[in-house]
Amino acid sequence: MASIIVQRKFSFAIVRQQADRISKLLFYAGIDTSSEIWVGSRVLIALLMAGIGFLVPLSVLRFAGVFGSFDQAMASSSLILMFSLSIGLAVTMFFASAFIMYLHLYYIIHDRAKRVEDVLPDFLLMVAANLRAGLTPFSAFQASARPEFGPLEKEIRIISARAMGSESFVDALGQLSRRIDSPVLQRTISFFENGLRSGGKLAQLLETSAGEIREIEELRREIVLTTKTYSIFLVFILVMGLPLLLAISTEFLGTFAKIQANLSTDDLKNVTSFIVPKLSIDVGFITQMSIVIIIGTSVLVSVLIGVISEGKMLFGLKYAIPLSLASGAMFVVFKALIGGFIGQLV
Repeated sequence: MASIIVQRKFSFAIVRQQADRISKLLFYAGIDTSSEIWVGSRVLIALLMAGIGFLVPLSVLRFAGVFGSFDQAMASSSLILMFSLSIGLAVTMFFASAFIMYLHLYYIIHDRAKRVEDVLPDFLLMVAANLRAGLTPFSAFQASARPEFGPLEKEIRIISARAMGSESFVDALGQLSRRIDSPVLQRTISFFENGLRSGGKLAQLLETSAGEIREIEELRREIVLTTKTYSIFLVFILVMGLPLLLAISTEFLGTFAKIQANLSTDDLKNVTSFIVPKLSIDVGFITQMSIVIIIGTSVLVSVLIGVISEGKMLFGLKYAIPLSLASGAMFVVFKALIGGFIGQLV
């Protein structure tokens, strides 16, 4: 009870206009927790992560000697820098944690809808078979609930309990499409409701709907297989091509800077073919920018993969971290190999 009270206290961030939207998302995810409690607990976790981010520059980085000795760290300029880094890291950690928790909820909703769509044709055929066996629509619907149907079986139990209470079967059936974020399910439930009201041939309608859903799923699989080649090509370019080019560029600049540093001004004047201005670019800065380019490109490629495979940008963001790690590792490997090869030549 105390934890629930604390979580409600931290639900100040939720506004009344967003309460219905968050409740709707929680219904889609199959989470029965109140929106105030859910948001409060997530805000509390994000604030704790922000507190950790605020303490890192003031503790870990300072004791690691990043800001120099103790006297240098206590200087006004160093204190201003530490507090600026602390505030910036705290804000970053807060929003990053909130975004990750939102992505987690988004993936739960997507996975739940995908699992329902996979078993929906079998469920419809089972309902149609029960209708042809002489059961009423409600009894056929209730008897078709099987544990292997996963989230769909749970929702069927819920609306069956409602239909046995004060609500009618049609009204309770409408709740099913509002608890699972699946356009296919919503369209199927709408057809079923219209058939119940008009008294049509429900068994034939459900069998036709099941066949159409399977055809759509087959077309979707063919599209995914067709576009998977583009995804593989993008991943290959990101993991192999981009790190190789960046490693070559970085090592070339480093070697060129070393050669210029070892040559005096008289030597440069005597070499007529060596009329090149002295480099003022720091190699360390180029290496850091290469890492930034790899991370940024990994995010863009992951978003593009999500659009190609599922038609949703957020779906591909889960690949950003593995792609960034793989590209970064290959960049380090290529940089070491090219550095050792050039070192033998120079």
